[in-house]
Amino acid sequence: MKTKPFTLPSAGILMLGFVLFFGSCRKNDLPDPDSKDQLSVKAKLSAIPPNETPLSITNGTFYIVNRKSGKTLDVGGFQTADGSNVSQYGGTGGTNQKWALTLLPGDYYSIIGVHSAKGLQVDQAGTADGANVNISTYSGATNQQWQFTALGNGYYRIINRNSGKDLEVANQSIADGANVAQWAYNGGENQQWSLLTVNAGGQLNWVLNSTGVPADVLARITSAMNDACARYNAGANWPARTLTVQYNTGVPTADGSTNGNIRFGANTSYQNVRTAMHEIAHTYGVGLSSGWTSNTSTGDFLGANTVALIKIFDGTSGVIHTGGGHFWPYGLNYDNEWSETNAFRHVKLVFAMRSDGM
Repeated sequence: MKTKPFTLPSAGILMLGFVLFFGSCRKNDLPDPDSKDQLSVKAKLSAIPPNETPLSITNGTFYIVNRKSGKTLDVGGFQTADGSNVSQYGGTGGTNQKWALTLLPGDYYSIIGVHSAKGLQVDQAGTADGANVNISTYSGATNQQWQFTALGNGYYRIINRNSGKDLEVANQSIADGANVAQWAYNGGENQQWSLLTVNAGGQLNWVLNSTGVPADVLARITSAMNDACARYNAGANWPARTLTVQYNTGVPTADGSTNGNIRFGANTSYQNVRTAMHEIAHTYGVGLSSGWTSNTSTGDFLGANTVALIKIFDGTSGVIHTGGGHFWPYGLNYDNEWSETNAFRHVKLVFAMRSDGM
């Protein structure tokens, strides 16, 4: 993070040397997490980034995201038993939120949970409005087959073959844990779904480039960087890269540079995974690169892929605000911004920013 907000033309960037490469993280330079700029959880969409979501359904593994809530189809508690309930929950990247789609004869699909290896189905082959949706051992029965009907802008109806009814979040809810059932299609956004590809397979690594680090500090930094890199690698297909990590007591908080270096200071409150993920974003150019500058000329990040993705998460009014070399929401600027969902969205957004030229 930077100590002062500034904007520079790309032609002047190479002249900054050390100041450009590092941005230090100080709480007084960050956006107020309680400000009115925090975004709605109601999700709508005007476009979908091509690197995140397919233009048409194909075999593959996806997160299935509800249009109204921006939340992901989820099997609570990582349950695997036949009859385990399906609900919605903010994206975490967990295997209980990953679904494998396989094309069947007649242009229907099986939807198999990655964690459970069980099929998404309408319970007991019910045909009534409100019949519950859960998982069960896949048999190929028609109540376990689903048709995807495109609605435009990357959204789909998901229709059960047996009942002809649509997959929906019950009662238009936007809450974590809200139940998923079937209902006759009525055009509600709670009956519309987008697909985000599961981009596991990133190759981001790190090495420590400091000696004499106190044992407790070493343990915290190691845990933070291992966790942060694992989350980045699970969330996107990053090319091979090894970050250099240092412990430097002269650093007030922590900082990251575009040359791939992260420094942790002596302040133990910054030796955590939230800080590590935030600084990794700086190494990819957040607040520091010419591509960042060209995408933030109005104060909001303007890249098409990033704009489209934030609308999946936060609705048609959703935007990425920037200032002082940081972004929000989902920039993980403060510890009180941390959650599994926010960490998941952070990685997806940084990857989208990179695809926009950052």
